Amino acid sequence: MHWSRSPEYPVGALARAYHPKGVLIDEKSTEAAIAKTRQYLQLDNCTLFEAAIQHGPYLVRTDILIKKGTHLELIEVKAKSFDSSSDSFQAKTGAISNDWKPYLYDVAFQEMVLNLSYPELTVSSYLMLADKSKRATIDGLNQKFKMVSKNGRVAIETDYIESPDELGAVILTKQNVTSEVQWLKDETIQLESQEYNLASFAEKMAEGLQSNKKYYVGISKHCNGCEYDSDDSLLQSGFKECWKHQTNFTDDQLKQPLLFELWRGYLGPKDIITPLITRGDYSLKDYREEDYAPKTQKPTPGYSPTERRTLQIQKSISNDISPAYHEDFLNEQFLQFNYPLHFIDFETTALAIPMHAGRRPYESIAFQFSHHTVDQSGKITHQTQWLDTNIGVFPNFEFVRQLKSALGNDNGSIFRYHNHENTILNAIYRQLAESNEDDATELCEFIRTITNNKSENHVGPRDMIDLYRLVLGGFYHLSMKGSNSIKDVLPAAIQASSYLQNKYSKPVYGTNEIKSLNLTNHTWFIPDGSGNYVSPYKTLPAIFEGIANEKLDELCADGEEELNDGGAAMMAYAKMQFTEMDQEARARYREALLRYCELDTLAMVMIYEGWKHHLGNL
Repeated sequence: MHWSRSPEYPVGALARAYHPKGVLIDEKSTEAAIAKTRQYLQLDNCTLFEAAIQHGPYLVRTDILIKKGTHLELIEVKAKSFDSSSDSFQAKTGAISNDWKPYLYDVAFQEMVLNLSYPELTVSSYLMLADKSKRATIDGLNQKFKMVSKNGRVAIETDYIESPDELGAVILTKQNVTSEVQWLKDETIQLESQEYNLASFAEKMAEGLQSNKKYYVGISKHCNGCEYDSDDSLLQSGFKECWKHQTNFTDDQLKQPLLFELWRGYLGPKDIITPLITRGDYSLKDYREEDYAPKTQKPTPGYSPTERRTLQIQKSISNDISPAYHEDFLNEQFLQFNYPLHFIDFETTALAIPMHAGRRPYESIAFQFSHHTVDQSGKITHQTQWLDTNIGVFPNFEFVRQLKSALGNDNGSIFRYHNHENTILNAIYRQLAESNEDDATELCEFIRTITNNKSENHVGPRDMIDLYRLVLGGFYHLSMKGSNSIKDVLPAAIQASSYLQNKYSKPVYGTNEIKSLNLTNHTWFIPDGSGNYVSPYKTLPAIFEGIANEKLDELCADGEEELNDGGAAMMAYAKMQFTEMDQEARARYREALLRYCELDTLAMVMIYEGWKHHLGNL
């Protein structure tokens, strides 16, 4: 039986499968792994997985290392996507793109250690990445790489692969990055007013580790989202220690909103953080309107981005917990709604290894939707839902068929939250246009009626209404801070509305009053003991036992609010596709996914209800 413990898991296992003569260096002790690697590298030719190379204080484990005579090929495998027909590692300026620097620095350090350990050998470096320009040529490619638990660790089982020919066309690209690595090895690195290159910087860091010396790299944009921050009183916070040293802030000052908390949507490339840091301002209250206001103010319905930022700062300074409504804007929007209203939410993913022949790495996969309706009288119903967890099935076309069936019976307004649903449907539109589905034309026409496409200047006659845009233009509460994620807006809407509090603090959901497809007599609002309510998302069992759903969402966050909210669902779907599990476990995951997605559309309904009641229409 063949196993892979690559940190990139399925992609790493696929890369190894493309090198069937490779030897895995899997000794338990580091010393044994180093010795075995050294033994193999005495041969004229060999291919090693997880080769262990040490020089002085430096130790690296290479994903794939190929020796051919006196030459080494260093291959670092990443699950990140790359289009070999158009993408580049360089920015327009000619320098290395900041998006690729972390990956390339990884390779550069490994190459440096190889050069130090084996100066008699030459080295060329490569990144092996999922190639979005390639299509899988076999069905079930993803099923050849199943995650299993082995000795308490996650591993990939590849027992059924006898030859790379069984994998069809190669869907990973091997990109030579030797020149980019050399560029980074020569690049100047600033530390405490001193300049270093990669080699001298690594030496400095190694010395610091051995002497337990701390280095301070300055306050800048990189402090935003610092991974060493913690509010746990039992843990030390590297962020707080670093900032106290460099800003002379007290513990109380660090508890106040910092400059990173300001909402920065619709700023484009404008950097509003560096200018404040340059003048020694580190708090949200230090912003002046000229710091974030555009030179030309464009007319905006509801709160403009500048007004919204000013509102956030003012409420933060005064600790004003009263909600802000732009009533004229919201009333104008409500007058345009057609009943019954439809609230929809999609759960999607993009797998690095395609499930079906003809599909590319990281193509959008829509595996679930939830759908609530609200009629003219205010009656709420969890109307329909759909979830496909079948192994190896490409769900997108059936997804659209089911969505069309759910939404196609009237001309009611359809609500989404942010751009995700529109983006996914446009992606499926392109997939359908290339397909041989009998109803492709009909499904494409449906998609066009409810979506927009800026690149084509297209707006469908029933284009979905973006509730996120209504939040930006019409509602703010201090508890949202700088976030407009639905998981932050919903608790804010609850705090702002006594109507919602009274209604959903009773077990009315999943009754004749409000029908649910998954829950019975459920109470959404539970007091937290401090005068507020527990987030409704915390009233649902975690999808993964022992790990809160919101923690998984944070782990999958990529900076886009619309995607930060679906990490738990994406991971559950991936686990069901790549992991051997019994029917009971599969049923538990399915039930959890249905409840999770149901709350996302109910959250939209609750926000709508709170606003409608405030406006006096409920």
